[in-house]
Amino acid sequence: MSLLGLFLSLLLSSASSSTLPRLKLNLTAEIHDRSPFRSTEEYTTTLREGSTVYVGGKDVLYQIDLEEAPGLIKPVQWDQPDPIAVPVDNKSMTECQKKNVGYCQNVIMVLQRFNRTHLLLCGTNAWNPKCWSLINGTLSEIINGGGHPIGRGLCPFSPKHGFTSLVEGEKLYSAAPLFENGNVNLRRFKKRSPSWLLSVDKWLRDPSFVGMSPMGDHILMFFWERNLAENLDIDPWISRVARVCKNDRGGSRFQLQNKWATFLKARLLCNVPSENLHFNRIQDVFVAQSGDRVYGIFQSNWNGSAICTYSMEDINNVFSTSTFKGFTESIPDPRPGTCGSNTQSLESKVLRMVEHHPEMESPIHPIGKSPLIFKNKDHFKKIVVDSVVGFSGAVFYVLFLAMGDGKIQKVLEIGQSVFIISELAILKEPGPISSMSLDSEAKLLYITTAKEVFRFSLRQCEKYNESCESCVMARDPYCAWDAREKNCVPVTSHFSYLIQDPENGDLKKCPSERVAFYHSSQGTSQDPNHIFVLEGRGSVYLSCPKQSQHADYSWKTQNHTMDCSSNEDECLFFISNLAEHRGSSYQCVSNERGHEQFHTLYLIKGSGSLMYLTRYSIAVYCFFMTTVALLLH
Repeated sequence: MSLLGLFLSLLLSSASSSTLPRLKLNLTAEIHDRSPFRSTEEYTTTLREGSTVYVGGKDVLYQIDLEEAPGLIKPVQWDQPDPIAVPVDNKSMTECQKKNVGYCQNVIMVLQRFNRTHLLLCGTNAWNPKCWSLINGTLSEIINGGGHPIGRGLCPFSPKHGFTSLVEGEKLYSAAPLFENGNVNLRRFKKRSPSWLLSVDKWLRDPSFVGMSPMGDHILMFFWERNLAENLDIDPWISRVARVCKNDRGGSRFQLQNKWATFLKARLLCNVPSENLHFNRIQDVFVAQSGDRVYGIFQSNWNGSAICTYSMEDINNVFSTSTFKGFTESIPDPRPGTCGSNTQSLESKVLRMVEHHPEMESPIHPIGKSPLIFKNKDHFKKIVVDSVVGFSGAVFYVLFLAMGDGKIQKVLEIGQSVFIISELAILKEPGPISSMSLDSEAKLLYITTAKEVFRFSLRQCEKYNESCESCVMARDPYCAWDAREKNCVPVTSHFSYLIQDPENGDLKKCPSERVAFYHSSQGTSQDPNHIFVLEGRGSVYLSCPKQSQHADYSWKTQNHTMDCSSNEDECLFFISNLAEHRGSSYQCVSNERGHEQFHTLYLIKGSGSLMYLTRYSIAVYCFFMTTVALLLH
C-alpha cells in the first residue's frame, strides 16, 4: 500500500471508530413478514404501493401483499396462483445466444405506475429491450406507430448498466442507450401520443445513473460520468446532478429539434477539504419527502465511502445564478434552463448555450462543506431517510443505511454530526440489499434482496427497556420512557410522563430511582439475576456481553479495576486457574457518559474437582440464566 493509501486508511479507520453503532441488534428471528422468491433474483426492480410490493426479476413479475398474506407470494391476478411470466421472445433469445454476450433472459428494469389502471414495465429481452403495459393482470406489448415494439432507449440492453427511470405526469423519463454499444441517452416518452425528447451525446460522458426525482417544475437526475481532467492523479469519475423542465417541448426546427432545450448539469462535491479527500462516485440517492434536502452515498477511487447531504435551495441557487462553464459572453434572457416558456420558440442564442454550454461553473457543496459520515470499510450501499417530529416540535432525521453485508445502520442526524443508534442484522444470510422503500406513515421499512421481500418496524423501543437511562441514552426519536408503566415505548403523541432526549441523551431527565439488589458477602449490591457461581480448577474466560458499544467496560475484584482481556462484542476476562482465586468475586461494570451500570458478578468457590469453562459455555450459561430470570419475572 502506498503512503497516501496508508494515511487515508488510518484516517478513515479513526473516523469509523468514533462513530460505532451504540447497539448491535439481531432482528432476524423477529421479522415474520417475509416472502421468498421462487428462484434467486440477481437483479430486481421494485415498486411499492402501500403494503403491496411489485418485483420484476428474470422473466417474471411478482406481486406480493405483505399485509394480507405475510410469508406468501401473491399472484399478479388475484385469482391466479402464480406470478405473471414475462418471457423473452424466441427470436431475441436465438440472436442473443449466437452473440454469446450473456444475460439472454428478460430482466425487468423499468417498473412504474403509469396511471391509475396501467403498470408500465420494460425488460432487457435478451439484448433487445421491450416494454409492456399491465392492465388487470393482462400483459400487452407497447407498439409504436410503425408497428414495432417500443423498448430501445427506454430500457438498457444489460442489467449491468447503471440505470434509473421515473414516470411523472404519464411521461416516462429514462436514461438508456439506443444501440448496444451506443451512448446513454436521456429520453422522455409519452405513451398516448408517442413523442420523444433526446439528449445530445456530448452532454453525457459514459454516465451511470442512480436516481431521478420530480422537484417542482423540474425533473432532477443524479449520475456519475467520466471526468475529462487529464491529470492521472485525479479520479477519472465525477458526480453530477442534472435537471430538465417538465414542460420542455424541445427546441426549434433549426436547433435542438426533438432534443432537450432546458438541460443543465452541475457537479456534486462530496469531499473533506481539510484532508483533500474526494468521494466522486455517487452510488445511491434519496430525496427527502419535504423536498428540502438530498442525501447521497458516494465512493472514492481509494475505496472510501461517504454520506453527503445537500440543500435543495443550494442546488436551485447554483442552477439559477452560476455562470456557464466555458461561456464568457453575457447570459441571454430568459436564462437557459428556465421553465415556463414555450421552448420551441426560444431564441437561437438561448438554445445554442444549452447545446454547447450546459454545465454550471459553480459546484454544489454539501451542507456543512463536508460529509455527514465517512469510512473505509463496510461500505454504504442504499439509503432512505425518515423524519420524526420530537416533543419540542423539532424535526429529527433518521437515516437507514444498507451496508455491503446486508446489515442496516440506523443513524440520527443532529446538525452536522451523527449518532449511530444501532446496527440491525435482518438477513438470514449475509448479502447485498437490492432496494429499500420507506413507509414513513406506518413507520415500516420494506427490503428487497435476491431471495425475498420483507418488512420490519422502524421502532425497536423494546430493546431499550432495561431502564429509563437505557431508553434515554438510546437517543432514538421513535421511542420514549413511560414513567408510569416503566417501559420504553413508541412515541405516538406527547404526554407529560414520557421522557426522551434525542439531541443529547441527558440522563438527568430520568427520575432518581433505586432498584433493590442482592447483597454479597462483601457488601456489594448486585442484581441476583446476573450472579453466577464458579468452582473447580483450570482456566476460564469470564464473559460479559456488551449492551452498548459506546460504554467503557471493565472488571472489578476487591479494590482493583482491570481491563477486558478481549474487547469486541463482549468483555472477556481470562483466569488461568480458578483454584488460585477461590473466595474472590469479579464484577463486570460499564460506564457510559458517567452512568455506571452493573452487568455480571462471578463468585469463585474452592473445590478439588477439575473444571474447564470456555467463554462460550459461560456465555451460554449467562444467557440461559438471564432468560429464565426474565420468564420468572
